Amino acid sequence: MEVLTLDNYKNHIIGKKAENLFLAKYNGITVPELFVISHNYLESYEMEDCVNKYLEDNFTKTQLFSVRSAALLEDGKENSFAGQFATFLNVPADLVVRKINECKQSLYSENVALYSKEQGITEELTMSVIVQEMINADHSGVIFTANPQGILNESVIVIGEGTGDGVVEEKVATTSYYYNNTDRLYYYETMDGSPIIDNEKIEELINYCNKLKEIFGEYLDIEFAIKDEQVYILQIRPITSLKSSNPTILDNSNIVESYPGITSPLTQSFVEFAYYSVFKGVAYRCLKNKKIVEKYDPIFRQMVGSANGRVYYKISNWYTIIKFLPFSKKIIPIWQEMMGVSNKEHEKENNISLIHRIRVYFNAVYEAFNVQKGMEKLNKNFDKVEKLFHDTYYENIENKELLKLYDTLADAVLKDWDITLLNDMYGFIYTGLLKKKLKKIGIKDYEQQTNQYISGITNIESMKPIRELVALSKQVVDEGVIEKLANLDNELELKEFILSEESDFIKNFNNYIRLYGDRITEELKLETKTFRSNPKLLIDKILEYGKDIERLNHLHKTLNLKDIKVEVKLSDEITKRKKKSIERLSRRAMQGIKNREISRLNRTRLYGMVRSIFGAIGSNMVKEGTLDNAYDIFYLNIDEVFNYIKGKSYDFPS
Repeated sequence: MEVLTLDNYKNHIIGKKAENLFLAKYNGITVPELFVISHNYLESYEMEDCVNKYLEDNFTKTQLFSVRSAALLEDGKENSFAGQFATFLNVPADLVVRKINECKQSLYSENVALYSKEQGITEELTMSVIVQEMINADHSGVIFTANPQGILNESVIVIGEGTGDGVVEEKVATTSYYYNNTDRLYYYETMDGSPIIDNEKIEELINYCNKLKEIFGEYLDIEFAIKDEQVYILQIRPITSLKSSNPTILDNSNIVESYPGITSPLTQSFVEFAYYSVFKGVAYRCLKNKKIVEKYDPIFRQMVGSANGRVYYKISNWYTIIKFLPFSKKIIPIWQEMMGVSNKEHEKENNISLIHRIRVYFNAVYEAFNVQKGMEKLNKNFDKVEKLFHDTYYENIENKELLKLYDTLADAVLKDWDITLLNDMYGFIYTGLLKKKLKKIGIKDYEQQTNQYISGITNIESMKPIRELVALSKQVVDEGVIEKLANLDNELELKEFILSEESDFIKNFNNYIRLYGDRITEELKLETKTFRSNPKLLIDKILEYGKDIERLNHLHKTLNLKDIKVEVKLSDEITKRKKKSIERLSRRAMQGIKNREISRLNRTRLYGMVRSIFGAIGSNMVKEGTLDNAYDIFYLNIDEVFNYIKGKSYDFPS
């Protein structure tokens, strides 16, 4: 008989738990020294002498050991048997053999029999046993390389003081870290007395995760210990809770640009409502069938979701809707590329009948020919809605009037906003077709050429706020107002300055806030402070531009150039017909992109109106004694706010 080590384990069946540790150790991962007693030798009369001799020869400096089961069905992809078999920690050398036998006996416990029955396991259970050097840990914990809730790009680290049993059995206070693998940001939740580890150690643990994922190629549940700043890996197994034949896929590849980091509950609930309204609208526009649209109502309500404070696309539901469209197999790859979708797997089956699909094709073709007219109508209508808001909204407006104003906005804007989704698709498709056409006729740098064809739109709507901000900053420098602005320390002083001054700058300053006061980083988060809600932020931005006059003048000159038609030279060998086709595709792509930018700026303005409404409601709730701070309203959701206005009683502070 021989004990099994890294040198000789490969020809033996020892269970996944033991195999994983040896494989990790082989690949350079720091794993405490260990050996394994194979299931074949647990009953051997030689086992006791063999183990004691091996301990004496190889672990002279080790005082304590852990003795763990390694059942052959344990920690597999289907069944984990977590917590079912005996584990012993802090075992002295002279008791190791006894604990090996006790480990073996746990194979026949009542709990194991019950678990096997519940899981439908009929195979005979066998076990190997792992004996490992015990780490007297300063901190221990568990890492999930994917959040077991189903958030695949989020790792979870749970850490507490002492050895791992305290963490797993919830005997010690723990801190949970939620690490987003896309943007490499994290937040954490603490308990009284739980440890806080520094950013460097978090990154080290995440690096271990990435190395182990490369080795094992799956989502993992990892136990670790930290002693004197050294990280030790104690156990590696799959996260069995992630197995699903029909998973919900959350993806933030594109939406993270609009909602980075943590997003407030109020914003989350508004985003869910907005996406629901828009997608239900576009489905009806294409299907023209209320019965089918209502059938998919649960899908429309879950186009976006949130987990641990972050906003995600429920991307599997997006595929369901896109498959309503004609040529969806060709559209999906273009859409995936334009949106930056990272998970490209989706179900292949059809979701509506052939007769309805034919109707959808006719409806979609009609909408495609009329999408630009629809966008012009929406843009004109939005100007009327914006005027209605400013005519209706006033200081100290009451909550019931604010609720009515919100409903008016939602009805006037969101019922037609779905056309923007078709316009986005229009722009995506024609850009994709242009790129494909250039590639087909043999243009080597077709990606760059595509960008050239749709570039040169300096008058694009999204550029206007930047151009006007630079112009405002240049005016401040030219008129010598910059020192006065630099001396304004707070919003109150700014307000007094604006009221006391009558100048072109003040007129332009107020006009900028009226037109672009909501255009700012993270502008789609209702909780974000904007130029409109905090004009001092605009002063700070003007002063920032004013620090470098040479750069400011260069920006002003560049941004005020007239639209330049970029001439793309094509080979004379390309026929006139093909050149006209390229010109037609580029013109339509540019029109889609231009209208997309207009709708995005209008969306920002709409969110600004909604922000003003909820800000006013928050202030009113403070006056009524319902909230301690007006900003607290962002920690409620829309239903809670509106139900409160309608008379439902809440104890919000508690």
